[in-house]
Amino acid sequence: MIILKLAKKLGRLAQEFLERYVLGSFIQKCLWRWRHLYTKNWIKTSLESKDDYNRNLITSVIASFGNVQSVLEIGCASAPNLRRLRDKLPSVQLMGIDINKQAIRAANDYFRSVNDDKVNLLVRTADQLDDFQDKSFDVVFSQGVMVCISPSSINKVIAEMIRLSSNAVVFNEYHLDGAKEGLFDHGRWVYDYYSIIRRQYPEANISMQKTDFSGGSWDLYGKLITVTL
Repeated sequence: MIILKLAKKLGRLAQEFLERYVLGSFIQKCLWRWRHLYTKNWIKTSLESKDDYNRNLITSVIASFGNVQSVLEIGCASAPNLRRLRDKLPSVQLMGIDINKQAIRAANDYFRSVNDDKVNLLVRTADQLDDFQDKSFDVVFSQGVMVCISPSSINKVIAEMIRLSSNAVVFNEYHLDGAKEGLFDHGRWVYDYYSIIRRQYPEANISMQKTDFSGGSWDLYGKLITVTL
């Protein structure tokens, strides 16, 4: 048992070193690109999780903004959040991106099956946002995605999300005051969103509340962070 715990600890230290200094988000990208191969029924479970309790807070916050016409989700998987948003915002243009091609295919199949032509889902990574024009969306959001972004990329990804939004950016992620350079916790990254966002966008109005996710590190770090531009 002691040897196993030591091996796990050394493995995490090695992963942190590689992600922070050598490979960036490469490991996480590989894990999510091929997740459907090693997590049984992940795509189906994702697609059917629209009504999970942990999708209510973030979608309610997004729906509460006035005159929302377009929303982009970073890391949408099979689009359960976008399906939940569709119930709250029946006429807005929805876009989602995800690294997993099979998840995007399943989500596209679903929206076609219900004749929803106001949804656009693309296969791409969180750091592939350069070809979107400034202020292309009213709201941009992520849920449990930035925890997989390495310190070498997090500032760029957040800056791009802010650039793309004309109204607000919403994060449901791990936050810790002072973790400007990232804290590696059980294979996930924790950041100080207040400091990172203030550095990039000093005029932003930033609010935080307890997330509706629970369990594990979510109980320690989980925050829903709303950035009003």
